[in-house]
Amino acid sequence: MEKTIIIGAGINGLLLGALLANDGIHVTILEKNSFPGGRAFVYERGGYSMDYGVHLTRFGQKSALAKIMKRIGADVTFRKLGASYVVKENGEKLLFPTSPSGIFSSKMFTFSEKIRLISLLVKIKKGTFNNGFMDVSLEKWMTRTGITGGIRMYLELLSASAMVCPFVEITSSGEMFRNLHKVFSTGHSAEYLECGWKPVYESLARAIEKNGVIQYGTKADSVIIRNGKACGVTAGKKKFMADTVVINAPVQHLFRMLPKKLFDKKYVAQCENLVPTSGIFFDIALKKRIADCDGLLYTYNPITYGLITSNLCNELAPEGRQLLTMFYPTSIDDVRNTSMRKYRKQELWRAIKRYFPDIDDCILWKRESSLTMIDGAQININQTDDKRPGPVVPVVSNLYLVGDSIAAPGAGGDVGNESVLETYAAMTGITF
Repeated sequence: MEKTIIIGAGINGLLLGALLANDGIHVTILEKNSFPGGRAFVYERGGYSMDYGVHLTRFGQKSALAKIMKRIGADVTFRKLGASYVVKENGEKLLFPTSPSGIFSSKMFTFSEKIRLISLLVKIKKGTFNNGFMDVSLEKWMTRTGITGGIRMYLELLSASAMVCPFVEITSSGEMFRNLHKVFSTGHSAEYLECGWKPVYESLARAIEKNGVIQYGTKADSVIIRNGKACGVTAGKKKFMADTVVINAPVQHLFRMLPKKLFDKKYVAQCENLVPTSGIFFDIALKKRIADCDGLLYTYNPITYGLITSNLCNELAPEGRQLLTMFYPTSIDDVRNTSMRKYRKQELWRAIKRYFPDIDDCILWKRESSLTMIDGAQININQTDDKRPGPVVPVVSNLYLVGDSIAAPGAGGDVGNESVLETYAAMTGITF
């Protein structure tokens, strides 16, 4: 029986492992932690269940995640978000439109801006901007096009949420337009798993264990390479042998397991210098209900966003209580710098208070997370998918990559899910 080792039980390693096990390949997944999910693991406390951040799935039933789960016989369903809002620095609350009718209802725009935005979105839907704009920053495109006022604010907020990159001076306008085009084409925007992420991990584990094993508490040290071919993995004093090896880790960490001397210096630099998305999360367990909103909650200056996840999935909080998650995308330098990190946390807290001024009286507990790596690759003009490493590792045969730092379409977590399809196709020749 053909054997594959996957290093890392992050969500994308699990998805790929489930696909391969479903095909009759024996899969061994080595995971250093005692739990699955990696940077997308589910944290549970006192009846509350939360993701490590805002884990929405773009394209819902048309997403890579949905396709993979259906393939292994574990279909998932999603809930579409309700009305979204943005609160400006002066406290003004505006409808954040997610449809043409929302554009005309929202006070974000003047009448002329509404007409212009509709025209712009029609062009995006037609794919007018799908080519030739990958290396053009959103800032440069908006300046060239004369985009100001409400439309600029709208695109800046989309840059932060849809692309997980609030820095419009480097956001790839082409990547952003391509993502929006797919939203229009599929009829699905960002959606939330109806039963949360925990059942997904459980389904994937069951699929893998039918034809393999997940070994927790097992840290992979290096890939065994013989005659230019990957044939196993060392973990402590143990050796795990296989026909194929897949690394489900950020490419920035690739050469902790592989000898640099085997690879071209440009490839090494491409991997090690890749900039991740970074930011700060607050997960807030509320002892009573504070709002019924089930859409995204944005603030502007600073740009933050989040949602009451328990309003989309009741299982995430005890009855009569709620769970609020808010995210502030920042630079990696801000997260690394102690004083800036503290300042950004204060900004995020003030942003939350714009929505819920009396929230202090409702808090049961709060979890603060500051992450230098949320997604493996920030989708900027220097890191479009054609500029990131592909699923096939050069020089060494039978060695593959999967995860949110490799060349796959999308932004944020969608890159990782899409990468599973790319890597699976590279390994098997099968696309679906």
